[in-house]
Amino acid sequence: MIVAAAGALVCLAVATLPDERPVALLTLHDAPATFSISYLHSVTRTPVEERYRVEGGALVQTEMRFEQHGPGLPTEADAGGSFTNEDGRFVSRMARRFDGIRMRVHRDQRPTLSSGGGQVDLTRWGDRALMVVPVDCPEAPSR
Repeated sequence: MIVAAAGALVCLAVATLPDERPVALLTLHDAPATFSISYLHSVTRTPVEERYRVEGGALVQTEMRFEQHGPGLPTEADAGGSFTNEDGRFVSRMARRFDGIRMRVHRDQRPTLSSGGGQVDLTRWGDRALMVVPVDCPEAPSR
């Protein structure tokens, strides 16, 4: 996959794992390019929202919001981050950098990827492992 260049229109590719077969290409219309992934926590069964931005060809996790502590959720701030309670929800702000996100999705957790361009049900390709990576958007054909 081609990594997004600085200043270029940014898309997210969703691919199945382990074969890395692309199944969707989503354009991020916001500037800066941002998106979120929301789901029900597998243990607490409460909503979790993870927020990201695309920066220099990488994904930067900027925030996590949740109602109850559970396995895999933060309990304190990252170095340089913050951990607060806002309107009854825990809010952890951070700057965690990733080349891409690998996740296992299951319909019981209702995983959704959202951006200014809409929402995608991440289980539309079945209960399976997926990855999300930033890519350059294909150029529109000239007329």
